[in-house]
Amino acid sequence: MIWWVEQSVRAQSERAAISDLAELNQWLTNIKWRLESNLRLAADFDLQVEEQLFPLTITYPEYFPDVPPSVVPRDGERLSGHQYGESGELCLQFRSDNWTPKITGAMMIESAYRLLLSEHRTGEPAPSEHRVLPAQRARNAVFRFLYSQSVLAGLLMVEEGHVVDAEIQEHLYSGAFAAQLTRIGPADESIWVEPNRRGYGASTVAAKVIRIPEGASVVCNTLDDLVSLLESHSFESVLPELLQASGSLGLILFNSTSLQFSMAYSASDSRKLVNYDKIVVDIDHVRLDPEFARLKTAKVAVVGCGSVGSKVAVHLARSGVGQFVLVDGDLLASGNLVRNELDWRAVGMHKSQALAARLQEVNTDCEVISRTTVLGGQESGESTSATMGYIASCDLIIDATADPTVFNLCASISRRAKKPICWAQVFGGGGGGIVVRLRPGLDPTPLTARQRIETWYAEQGIDWPESNTSQPYSQIDGSGEPLIADDADVSVIAAHLSRYAIDILVRPDATIFPYSAYLIGMAEGWIFTAPYDVRPIDLGESDGWGTETQAGDSEACRQLLADLFPGKNDAG
Repeated sequence: MIWWVEQSVRAQSERAAISDLAELNQWLTNIKWRLESNLRLAADFDLQVEEQLFPLTITYPEYFPDVPPSVVPRDGERLSGHQYGESGELCLQFRSDNWTPKITGAMMIESAYRLLLSEHRTGEPAPSEHRVLPAQRARNAVFRFLYSQSVLAGLLMVEEGHVVDAEIQEHLYSGAFAAQLTRIGPADESIWVEPNRRGYGASTVAAKVIRIPEGASVVCNTLDDLVSLLESHSFESVLPELLQASGSLGLILFNSTSLQFSMAYSASDSRKLVNYDKIVVDIDHVRLDPEFARLKTAKVAVVGCGSVGSKVAVHLARSGVGQFVLVDGDLLASGNLVRNELDWRAVGMHKSQALAARLQEVNTDCEVISRTTVLGGQESGESTSATMGYIASCDLIIDATADPTVFNLCASISRRAKKPICWAQVFGGGGGGIVVRLRPGLDPTPLTARQRIETWYAEQGIDWPESNTSQPYSQIDGSGEPLIADDADVSVIAAHLSRYAIDILVRPDATIFPYSAYLIGMAEGWIFTAPYDVRPIDLGESDGWGTETQAGDSEACRQLLADLFPGKNDAG
């Protein structure tokens, strides 16, 4: 797309406006229009600002007039305090944040002249409306130290003139090193601990917090500068570890109001120092409903860590669930990446163990038990029983397997332990799915609920939408072509299942959902008349939760105990 071809009238008006500006003002001279190598329209010009001549270029971008042109110095020099980088474009009155298509290049040139004239006459930067965001300042920061008001409060606990051992966590991610103070003081006698630590995969580095006098400079550009500063404030005791250690050592200099974080490390038989850019990471406001606070003590079993289960587990971790039991005996294959929450790092790993690491990346405080038991498979009875015990200990069971055998086991645990259960199924081809939640005493037991859903299908004159192919999430359409559910299809059902789970945990005595089962359509077909067609299913009244007893169980139990412990009854 070449804007000056599509909007040639506008291009000609731009040239005319700049020509008219030059006719009216002697400070604008030597205008020369040209096309750059990328076919962008540009004009070189000179601005005569009193006795000084400034050679500049205005370049019209590909998406002009919807975005502003740029005005840059032709000789690559810094001309103003209002300039992006040493030789970048001038930050003028008209910018991306206030631009409208009615503004012209001539107006940009006038703005550049006023800026340079003001600074030339006063010798000071012109008044600025430009607001640089923290994220903009950090764009080129490779080494980043994250801190908050909580960190500053912790540093104030160190007395002036003292050195205290500390610990840093550091993580290399997306091309940058991010360091964070996690502890002040020895591990067994900490005076401050960071409550929001980095997640899975972060390394720990020994550090020192050095409290220098209030108002003293914390700036050290080199290792020699740091040594001189420490000596000037009588911190010579730190020097042997700083200069002679073979590994890395983090140092936080703090003067009651300002801090600098540096890392000393060994390189080529010498010690080097790198300074980190400071990044403020204060939480700006509460981002979850206050009701979600009770999720911190909740324990959830996710059986099946595939496409649906992995997404649900991460949803719940983000929402604040504090404990998980993850069950899946399968390995993650590269083909699973089209729908699973995990990434290439997890290929070849057990899904449950890899998902445990993912949850701790999202919520560092959550506790995770991962089990690789194949429920319903050829496992020892002891292993299966132990895994079922872990599931029974949870406040909520989520079956995300769409496997009838596993469903029956989860249903048994749910009924006998009187624990709520949720499950879901994504129908083949991504045409829709079903989500179900069952609460002891309020809804029917899982097997009864399954039967009632099948009865409802029969009453509608439709069959249960089982896939007729060997490929999960797929079906064959009328023309014989395969239809396969994609990540977005699976995510829709997983999100609804997560909402059911959160509702049960946050509102155990109430609910925002009037029904305990919903069919969710994502395409026309089967029972659905259109995308977003939702059909609630009334599952009816609750039936018998708990262990099913038989007549004579009490007498049989007494006889069993007598057989196992024959001497007890004889003792009278």
